[in-house]
Amino acid sequence: YDLEKKSIITMYKYFLSLIGLFIVDRLTKVYFLRNSSLPGGWGEFFSLYFNPDIAFSIPLAIFIIYPLVILIIVGLIVAWWKKFKKKHILHWPLALIIIGALSNLLDRINYNAVIDFINIPFFSVFNLSDIYITTGVIWILYFELFYKKYIKLNK
Repeated sequence: YDLEKKSIITMYKYFLSLIGLFIVDRLTKVYFLRNSSLPGGWGEFFSLYFNPDIAFSIPLAIFIIYPLVILIIVGLIVAWWKKFKKKHILHWPLALIIIGALSNLLDRINYNAVIDFINIPFFSVFNLSDIYITTGVIWILYFELFYKKYIKLNK
């Protein structure tokens, strides 16, 4: 009984943390939308930008973006569900990618562009969803390229 209760509590914490990250991302976007004309701006590291393109501002026709993004999200959800059922560590980075992709999709639906506001001069303008996605991708790459080899070597 205690193990089952602990498992349920862990699951609630997992989903609440993901929902929390999603909400923080949405709230930051709303904040920058509502305060886009602050006197003096937000400094050089914050500026509101509507990105109609895909990652790294690569242009792609809108009739391709929506089906592509939806297909990718569905594929990620299927992969996440398989990992989640097995309690595999990669369900975490997949979940980060999913919540980031869903939030950016909501932007596209509501504003016909993704709301970006973190400005790294001479690099890019991005948002928290992009950080979630990048973190998830790096985590998966690290696992696949290094961690799996480490486990095999130490068996």
